Amino acid sequence: MIRSNYFENSVSRETLSKLSKYNDFLLENNKKMALISKNTEKIAVERHYEDSAQIISYLDKKDKIILDIGSGAGLPGIILDIIKKDHNLEFSTHLVDKSPKKVKFLKSANSFLDLDLKIHNSDVKTMMKKNFTTLVSRAFKPMKEFFEIIINSNIRFEKIILMKGEKFMDEYIEAKKYFEINCECYDSVTNPSSKLFVIKGVSRI
Repeated sequence: MIRSNYFENSVSRETLSKLSKYNDFLLENNKKMALISKNTEKIAVERHYEDSAQIISYLDKKDKIILDIGSGAGLPGIILDIIKKDHNLEFSTHLVDKSPKKVKFLKSANSFLDLDLKIHNSDVKTMMKKNFTTLVSRAFKPMKEFFEIIINSNIRFEKIILMKGEKFMDEYIEAKKYFEINCECYDSVTNPSSKLFVIKGVSRI
């Protein structure tokens, strides 16, 4: 069982057990493919799972259909799906990644954890499904490039939650040159140098 004060105080023992199963499954598969950095395996709970889970604080019952863009190892999408019931949320979780190997891992994890994820092996630009309430992304693309992809892809949304690292301000300043961004910025609970951007609207200038 993983050790985490954050999860032990916020989710049920059943959910904690499922998070532990995901951790074991991820680390085993990480031996064969680069899902997370080898340097972060021993601190994966805080670095990846707790970090992803904090997004749940910015979701509510209006967030019905979530798309995790560039999901990779399923972060943050799988974590959010595992813990959603403990926060009285019932959203449908979609994951998209263009890497066939990573999608194979995601499908295996979906089955292994008995989840009901919708997994898309696709570039975001060529996704058939376009309508979502909420887009989430962690370590995918710089903000300007992310917005360009979403707008060019005609992906429709009501909210975007972006997790950004230490260069968040540089990314934001660059994106503001090209886009009008209606957003709020919050401190990350796992890294004081990182931020979460909760975006309600974005349009080209």
